[in-house]
Formats: sequence, structure tokens, C-alpha cells
Amino acid sequence: KNAYIADFTSNQTEQSAFPFSIWTKTMRAVMNDYQTELMLNPPCGGVMELRQSIADYLKAFRNMTVRPEQIIIGAGTEYLSSLLIQLLGKELKYSVENPGYHKIAKIYRSMGACYEYIEIEEDGPKVEELEEKEINVIHCSPSHHYPTGIVMPISKRYELLGWVTKTKDRYIIEDEYDSELRLNGKPIPSLQSIDVSGKVIYMNTFSKTLCSTVRISYMVLPDELAERFYRELSFYSCTVSNFEQYTLAQFMNSGAFEKHINRLRNYYQQKRDRILEAFLQGVLKTKIKILEEDAGVHFLMKVDTNLSEEEFLDKMKSKGIKLAALSSYYHSREKKKKYENIYVMNYSFVDCEKMEYVAKMITQVE
Repeated sequence: KNAYIADFTSNQTEQSAFPFSIWTKTMRAVMNDYQTELMLNPPCGGVMELRQSIADYLKAFRNMTVRPEQIIIGAGTEYLSSLLIQLLGKELKYSVENPGYHKIAKIYRSMGACYEYIEIEEDGPKVEELEEKEINVIHCSPSHHYPTGIVMPISKRYELLGWVTKTKDRYIIEDEYDSELRLNGKPIPSLQSIDVSGKVIYMNTFSKTLCSTVRISYMVLPDELAERFYRELSFYSCTVSNFEQYTLAQFMNSGAFEKHINRLRNYYQQKRDRILEAFLQGVLKTKIKILEEDAGVHFLMKVDTNLSEEEFLDKMKSKGIKLAALSSYYHSREKKKKYENIYVMNYSFVDCEKMEYVAKMITQVE
């Protein structure tokens, strides 16, 4: 059970957001119809039926033309990242976004790979810095950067695609961890869909759209890397059970996944609007500024307070409200100061009924 009245640091999914009844029905159907298949070991890249469903989905919704053989299924993005490092090689230099998702640097470190931090500007990473630091592989989230919420403009995407073609051993890892949950505006084309040189490795996960405990992620390898993967790493077994793979494939093929995404988008949009409504009225309205609220299930909140960030976080914690500071995602000290008292508000796991209380507590803290 959640120990906090409101935990804005959790990325878990609420029970009401998961399609339990249709998922259960799909599981039953798989038990009946796939008894032979459930007993066979899947290929190293995953069950072909699911890879085909994902390829169809990417074509329909992201305008990406990929063959199912290019898709590798794995239990979570962390696992797939470790495979990628083995595939591309530890001698290459990888980049980690600053600010960014802490786990990525930890994965590179644990795998013994060389990496450098790259500053994220208003529109994404600076190509000059990639050149300067002699980066080979850049990891980025163009459709929705975490934690800043930046959506990379198309001009920057083409600039990165220009950078990646300059030498043979450069690649872009495009991580679209929550691109389906863009709440406003048209989705911007993925880097993979506008890449003509076969240099973009596309990654996505079902843990945001289904739930954080469904550990199914996938990567789309360019043809040349896919061939290398089968040649060098096909001894690895697929880490997702057949049962889950067939269930997800059926769920996608029946159109249930698309319906679920639409429902989820609606659900989160209403949730976000209710939270902002509670926050943007009365005295609190003059004390906070909301930023980057249109994509994914988090936004930024800048608080006007005389307290230091640490004091503010402690006071909130004592009231049962858990927050994460934007500065904690920065690697460098001087940036931390610049972004004091801006908070990353993950709202997927908070209860809207408690938002009046949260607003009242933030107002009272001085």
C-alpha cells in the first residue's frame, strides 16, 4: 500500500486504468487456442505473432515500415539496453542525457561501457557537443524527454540524422517510452520513420500503456544490426514468457489495444485537468507555474517559495506528499542551483480526490 497521501514520484499504474476484463478474456482464449504453441520455445527475438502485431501497429500509428524480424522482444528496456551494448560494443562511446533518466548511466557503468553526459538544451542535445565529446551512440527520447517534457522539434531531428551518418560506428537509440500518451497536438514522426541510413534503433515498452508490472519491451534494429544480432547473440533466450506474448498479440490483433490507448489518453487527460484545476485556483495560482503539461503522464511545477528545495521537500513529505525535484535529474552541480524548486509531477498513481488537500498544503508551506 502507498504510504503517502499523494506520491508524485511513482510511475505505477492505477488499477482502474488497466483493462482487466478484456485481458482476462484474452488470456482464456490463448489457453484454449494456443496449447501447442505455449509448449514450444520461442525464437530468440520473441514469438513471431507478437512481432508481426507490433510491426502492423508501428505501420498504422507511427508510419514505420519494419519487418517482424527486425523486432526483438525483451523483459524491460534495461534488459534490451544491455543486449544493445553487447551488440554495438563496449569500446564505443555512449551518451547520457543531462538531465535524464538515472538508470541509463547505471546500465552503461555496470556493463563497463564508456559514456559521457550531454547537456539537453531547450530543443534537445547539441550536435556540437556530440562531436566535441566524440560520441558514437546517443540515447534520446525525441517524442517526450524525461524529466523536462521537451518534444524535440523536427529541425533538430534532421540535424541528429545528419550527425549520425558522418561515420560508420554512429547510432541513435530512440526511446519512445510513452509516446502513445501524447495528450495534445499531433504526434511528431519518429526518428526511425525519417531515417534513410539505417542508423536509428527504436525502443518502446508496454509498461506505460498497460502497466509497470507487464515487463514487455521491444527494440527495432536496422537490417544490418538485426543480421549481426542473429549471428552473434541468438544464443540468448527470449526473456518474456510465450503466454504473455501470445496474450499481447491477441490483444493487439483484436483492436483492443487501440481502444485501450484511446481510453487511457482520455483517462489521463481528465486526470491531468482535474489536478491542474485544483492547483490553479485561489492563492496557489499565484505561487506556482505549470510547464510542459501536454505529453506523457507528468508535468513540471515551479514553486515560488522562500524555502530551499530541501526544506520544501521535507515539509511536503511531513504532510504525506512525495515530490521529486527536477534538479535531482541533473548530473552537474551548477545546473542543480539553476533549477531549484521545480518539481517533476508524475500523476499516473495519484488520487484526484486528494488534490484539494495537496493544493492546500503547498499553499501553506512558506
